[in-house]
Amino acid sequence: MATFIEQNSHNIGRRSGQTHSLADKVVSVVTTQTGGGLQQYLRESFTANKPYDEMVFELISAKGAAEAESEQFNGAVNFLLASLTKNDTTLATSRISSVFLGQKLQCAQCHHHPTSDIAQDHFWELDAFLSGIQATKVNGQTILTNVDSGGVKTADGRVGVFFERPNGVAQMVFPSFLGHPPSKLNATSDSSTGDQTILREQLAQLTSESPLLARTLVNRLWSHFLGYGFTPSVDDMGPHLAVSHPQLLLILSEQTESSNYDLKSLMKWIVLSDPFARSSKYSTSNDIDSPELGDQPLFSRYYSRQLEPEEVYQSLLVLSGKKRSATTIGQQQLAQRTWLGQFTKRMETDDGDETNSFDGDVHQSLVLMNGDLMKQATSITSTSVLGKIINSPMPVNNKIDHLFLASVARYPSANEKKLILALFAKPDISPEQIFQDIWWALLNSNEFILDH
Repeated sequence: MATFIEQNSHNIGRRSGQTHSLADKVVSVVTTQTGGGLQQYLRESFTANKPYDEMVFELISAKGAAEAESEQFNGAVNFLLASLTKNDTTLATSRISSVFLGQKLQCAQCHHHPTSDIAQDHFWELDAFLSGIQATKVNGQTILTNVDSGGVKTADGRVGVFFERPNGVAQMVFPSFLGHPPSKLNATSDSSTGDQTILREQLAQLTSESPLLARTLVNRLWSHFLGYGFTPSVDDMGPHLAVSHPQLLLILSEQTESSNYDLKSLMKWIVLSDPFARSSKYSTSNDIDSPELGDQPLFSRYYSRQLEPEEVYQSLLVLSGKKRSATTIGQQQLAQRTWLGQFTKRMETDDGDETNSFDGDVHQSLVLMNGDLMKQATSITSTSVLGKIINSPMPVNNKIDHLFLASVARYPSANEKKLILALFAKPDISPEQIFQDIWWALLNSNEFILDH
């Protein structure tokens, strides 16, 4: 597995920019018009194995244009742009705290958190770091910049923001990082521009240097590969929630920091671990391990789960034999977002989350069975997996085995093999049609879309 990660780092980077758990929370909130720019940034960063703390700093502090055709293009700006509404930064504050720090502060926007020690002040003190952010339209392009006119400046040069208490009283707070104000948090003059606009850079630095960053990263990646994290929610790791394996989380977090946030190393550690290598089968030794029923995960078995729609799309794309190139990647990204749009819907909530209807209903079945992508994956061409198997010199028995291995990662059972071989005895059906029908049935089976 370690060798596989090394040899396929470019593919891991490409896929990470689209479906990786580090990116899915970020990409899912970006509009179709600008999502490609963020995906490009993430893809290039993952492929280069850029340290994760550097990525976080860049995503929070990014300035420039959202559109790729602009001379000021910076794909990273789309993370914050997707969270701004007329320069209202509250959603951006919520996302920064949950995605990177594992702190669900959104509830504290209006009142103290009901089950933790997070106060309303903590939310607005964090939001004050973004008081100088501004998104403007210039010649049809969206530009994200810092300005010197955000917030409220006091006589001593500090910048604060007002918020309203539940009792209706307005109160002013100053930038503070989760209740711990740094030694100096003023909008100090930027020597390169002369503008007092570096509060956002300070937030980026504080976030990238926070010990919560490694903890949240480990929990999110562990959840991505194992199906469950060490806490019930990877976006909420506050002290009010119990950690299932605190020592393991601590060790992995410390190693992540020591490795300078090397994502490739962290992925190796997880996929080479005993829990990841375990069977998904129930046995007398793991029948009490049922996190799907609300219990804490014990990781005594591999938890089977349905593939995400992005993973199904990419799997079918690979089976179709479609090749990526620098000239077609934009078109393929647009095609993927269009396909995924059939199953996702933006929710009108404060968090701006999406609901996923890829849950085995009739709509999903019809799209998979009759869609163009399935037609491409089941076509007999020189580049498709099906075409290569059919046109190979292997005997029929081996071809059947390869169809099963390529689709559901197992050999056919004795009964399945018997029924399939019986079809080849029928003179009115061509071997190509039989192989194609078997392949179509496998790709439309529940087993194909199950991570097991």
